[in-house]
Amino acid sequence: MGPDRIPADWPLRDCSEFIHCGEILWHTQRIGAGPVVLLLHGTGASSHSMAGLATLLSRQFTCVLIDLPGQGFTPALGERKHLLSAMSSAVADLCDQLDLVPDYVIGHSAGAAVGIRMSLDTPIAPKGILSINGALLPFGAFIEPLMIKAARGLSQSSRVVHFLARRGTGKAYVRRALRDTGAAISEPMIQRYAQLISQPEHIEGTLRMMGGWELGKLAADLAQVTTPVHLIGSAKDHIVPATRAHRATRDIPGSTAVTLGNAGHLIHEADPQRIFDEFMHFLDRLN
Repeated sequence: MGPDRIPADWPLRDCSEFIHCGEILWHTQRIGAGPVVLLLHGTGASSHSMAGLATLLSRQFTCVLIDLPGQGFTPALGERKHLLSAMSSAVADLCDQLDLVPDYVIGHSAGAAVGIRMSLDTPIAPKGILSINGALLPFGAFIEPLMIKAARGLSQSSRVVHFLARRGTGKAYVRRALRDTGAAISEPMIQRYAQLISQPEHIEGTLRMMGGWELGKLAADLAQVTTPVHLIGSAKDHIVPATRAHRATRDIPGSTAVTLGNAGHLIHEADPQRIFDEFMHFLDRLN
């Protein structure tokens, strides 16, 4: 991880900047002008995941993309008992240091959970949050503790982490993993994820993120959300089923949800125009 690790052809590389904040050196990107949109990627991804959407938005907005701690080119936070809350607070501190006040937050999967947690725990108060296949609800009282325990254990095994990183260099493995998300797969997508998961630090950060993502507390607090939230679900998403977006509207006051047909977990990468259109419709309703 670090400035010397970013490939020359990485999306929006010319917009990259590394910022010391708190205990880590963050990889950030900024593009465009206008109201500020903070874009937060999901587990196992990086800022590249939001690059296509940010390019569309940059015609009207200032887009701020970050690599969350332990992902992409940002090193991990120190060990935390409650990683979701710690990560949300760390992102808020970064915004403060950058002298940015996000008008809107767009989060994919775990990034949506970070955005909502941040609106609950910090002074950051966006006008609206767009959740793309948001991982907001527990995966089950029985299975989630097992998943968390397994991920934590694997993240602490150097042998496992390096094995997975070596395996990640095989494009057939990456293609299969992306296909399992329900995504429409392109060669650039395969290349980006192959580059990421060939880094042991990224693998370890991903496992630590999965091991710290206790969503029970967030689910219990959703009734306290005062920020308008619009939730996108995707009909072909095999990671976070679209029904979860609609279920979350029962808990988040005033929230709305939609299911996009013929779309998978990575719809914002495969077809950023559809997410741009949905975001603009959300803003029309807000205004």
